[in-house]
Amino acid sequence: MRGVDVTNSQQPGPAGEPTPGVPAPGQQYPGQPYPPQQYPPQQYPPQQYPGQPYGGQPQQPYPGQPMPGQPYAGQPQQPYPGQPYPGQQPYRPAGQPPGKPKGKGGLILGITGGVAVLAVIASFLVPGNPVLPVTPQLPTITAGIPSAPASVPGGSVTPVTQADSAQAAVQGYLQAVSSGDSASAIAYAATPPMEQSLLTDEMLAANQAVAPITDITVTEGTGSDHQSVQAAYNLGGTPVNTTFDATLVNGTWKLDAVAVPLPLDLSAMAGVDLAINGVPLLNVNPSVFPGRYLVEAASGWYTLSGGTVQVENTTPSGQAPEVKLALTSSGVSAIRKAAQAKLNACLKKNSLAPAGCGFGTYLPGNNKVRASSINWRVIKGGTAMKKLKPSLDAPDSAIAKVSVKTRIDCSSTNGRRWRGFSTVHYVYATLSEGKVLVTLGA
Repeated sequence: MRGVDVTNSQQPGPAGEPTPGVPAPGQQYPGQPYPPQQYPPQQYPPQQYPGQPYGGQPQQPYPGQPMPGQPYAGQPQQPYPGQPYPGQQPYRPAGQPPGKPKGKGGLILGITGGVAVLAVIASFLVPGNPVLPVTPQLPTITAGIPSAPASVPGGSVTPVTQADSAQAAVQGYLQAVSSGDSASAIAYAATPPMEQSLLTDEMLAANQAVAPITDITVTEGTGSDHQSVQAAYNLGGTPVNTTFDATLVNGTWKLDAVAVPLPLDLSAMAGVDLAINGVPLLNVNPSVFPGRYLVEAASGWYTLSGGTVQVENTTPSGQAPEVKLALTSSGVSAIRKAAQAKLNACLKKNSLAPAGCGFGTYLPGNNKVRASSINWRVIKGGTAMKKLKPSLDAPDSAIAKVSVKTRIDCSSTNGRRWRGFSTVHYVYATLSEGKVLVTLGA
């Protein structure tokens, strides 16, 4: 029976307590302490002010607080507890002023001492900042800055640096960078940098391997509270002459900046694993210390052009040059191999339009295909996948043009035989996590 050709189809003290030591009305105990008598229970108002009588008891002060020199009600000439009898001298402990409670003064002393200790600790942990009084009664406390690193329990060790001249600050900073001491280098900053993903000992060690900083010479600057200091050093054998800005902060010279944004535009590299001097790059806009930097793709499938830059100081440069990304021969080979494997898998599908394969057809009318009869084959461009020339259309994807013509032979459930043709025109590749995923398109 004659075959039929078909075409493509895309698809968050209580009140009322007696007063100890107070005599009952009409009784006196001359020359001896009062007996342990108490007044009958009575209710006092919640609050009374000294010198004012309680309600219903004229001239009677509130319990425990008689006014000095004033007798109890109904007992003229009777002293209140604690007042000497006639002819006796009042007893006071040595050193205690009259009317001043002992307990309250001790409490104030204890609190003051505790605040002073906290202020000293704060001065120790925050170098270069004056410690202000915690209360108006406390004097300003200033602690000396230790020469050794200070540590906070449970936290990281933070070196404390001090310099009595801008020259010393720049000299100390460059020496810290050259010796791989990132924490000390950061401590020279008037304001620590916000982004610190590459301001690490690991990165400085990698820098020393690529281009070590040596022969540091710093010239004394001029200015009372701000100076631009000249510095010279060798960076990987290349002489560098540059300037660093320093400011006097609370009696200590600090650098205006200790790091600078990497002067490379890596915004187009999102999605590609990169390394800088061999250290994984976690941020496409990192801050760096002075040094020479080479940015490379972690995968051998990519190559970068314009990925080398030299940073000599901590002053931001102008517009950063753009780094361009391209496929290496290894990347091209990986895409070609994946494309051929995809085509081979598509040809084995028992479907009129296999998904992601770029070719397909359909039977007209009410004809239904017998799936087991489907046979796809390449009739033109059998070696095209091996000659692909893919190019990146995004950092993690590539596209290539191709021409692969296919033919299908099948039969319908009513016994009729069919033949159709379809062509693949594009190869789309996604490169991610060491794998290449390919989709074919018509």
